[in-house]
Amino acid sequence: MRHQEGYIWKKSGAWFGRWREDVLVGNKIVHQARVKRLAPVCDRYRSKSDVQPLLDDILRPINEGRSNPHSVMTVAKFYENHFKPHIKAERKPATAVAYDSIWKPYLCGHLESAIMRDFRCVDATNLLAAIHVEHGVGRKTLRNCKALLSSIFTYAKQTGVLDGFNPVKDSAIPRKAAKPKPTHATTADEILAMLDALTLAIAEAENADTAKHLRIGRRAVALIYFGGLRPEEARGARWEEYNGKRLPIMRAVWRTHVHETKTEGSQANIPICERLREILDEDREPAGYILAGIRSAKPINLADLARRYIRPALLKRKVAWYGWYAMRRGIGTLATAVESPLAAKGLLRHTNVATTQQFYIKDVPEETERAMKKIDALFDAKEGAVQ
Repeated sequence: MRHQEGYIWKKSGAWFGRWREDVLVGNKIVHQARVKRLAPVCDRYRSKSDVQPLLDDILRPINEGRSNPHSVMTVAKFYENHFKPHIKAERKPATAVAYDSIWKPYLCGHLESAIMRDFRCVDATNLLAAIHVEHGVGRKTLRNCKALLSSIFTYAKQTGVLDGFNPVKDSAIPRKAAKPKPTHATTADEILAMLDALTLAIAEAENADTAKHLRIGRRAVALIYFGGLRPEEARGARWEEYNGKRLPIMRAVWRTHVHETKTEGSQANIPICERLREILDEDREPAGYILAGIRSAKPINLADLARRYIRPALLKRKVAWYGWYAMRRGIGTLATAVESPLAAKGLLRHTNVATTQQFYIKDVPEETERAMKKIDALFDAKEGAVQ
């Protein structure tokens, strides 16, 4: 393709530029004209010579042979035709579903006309602000939107569709967006109350099926809390791998998909404490999933189990339910209180202790008070030694 300088003209108080390049139309590459509004007519842009550098920036990759026809497709088209198939092929099913749950309601409608190559940091910032106004979502959802959008442009760079920096990286989330609500960490007293309530509910169950479901619920609560497991990991645990002292975490089950654990470091042998051992040994089977359903060998749906059996049993005895991840946070907090953050990191199988401290260790007033009493005792001892 020969060197181009393009054509600039003025219309309706604005400067426009026109040039020709290879673009993707359907599945074919077509050489066609493109037009773009470059700038308003103002003191800064009074003449064509003032505007020419703006058009030169657009033409530079074309004249240098670095322009990719895919770069002029819309962000929405790139997501559907390139990014989404890549995620389905390379990532876990849960990731693809999570991305779609962010893409469809929040991003898709805003990006159907946005050109990949023309997308700038200010466009990402304005997009996040528009999502905040339109949907009233908080910072957590906006961070997820930004992360997905950034991943799309990162993949575009990796595949040669775009060059240069990622335009989403430095975009800003509106300061007015609400902060995420504080998460709860189940305390030792709370977990004991939960297990006691489920044990009583089992004894009082009206029929055998209800009792069986409640036993599975008690087993799940104990396994996730004392084992520090993610719900998907608990669903993947098997009886034949449990030896009474250790339980290997080898797999995770999301919906009906059996796959590897979240990270390679998540695969480990977790120690079994006495209270968890008692519950597992009471229900022990020779083989199969530890949390299998009563009529199927497949792992039970934990959300459904909690809604239909666990929460009603706890509510009857006025015991609060904070969700499955509250238990994982709870055991991380307790392990830190009685030992150290490194102990919690090992139990939760995180790659680094910063993740454990930031997301899984919560301030528990009783433990803070106990720590202060220990500090007081230390200073009392020191003062006694001086006197």
